[in-house]
Amino acid sequence: MRPLASLALILMLGLLAGPASAGRLFGDIKLDGKPLGAGVPVKVTLAAPAGAPGAAAKPAPTVADSTVTDKFGSYKLTVKGEGKCVLTLIYEKRAVTLEVFSYKEATRYDLILEKKDGAFTLRRK
Repeated sequence: MRPLASLALILMLGLLAGPASAGRLFGDIKLDGKPLGAGVPVKVTLAAPAGAPGAAAKPAPTVADSTVTDKFGSYKLTVKGEGKCVLTLIYEKRAVTLEVFSYKEATRYDLILEKKDGAFTLRRK
């Protein structure tokens, strides 16, 4: 009976520990209608939860994943969990950000990098 009880306990613990969900963010980045090119750093950080007014300073955002673009301007990132995130692209030594969301399913974010009045902006295609 002892081995059977141990097996039942292991099975119950396995059922209680839900599957770890990880979302994938992927896509292409274009500039002036052409792929951005290889080696451009891209990272995704978890958005800090909103605090109460007057609350203490928020901790620095946690980098969930980082990569560089391939020769087609493509990227792939993995985020554990679901929710609001911030995608950051470093281009010409400038950080350009865009709010994105991580879901259980893989989500495609094809992006367009634009330069207006000397400043870069990033938007979804």
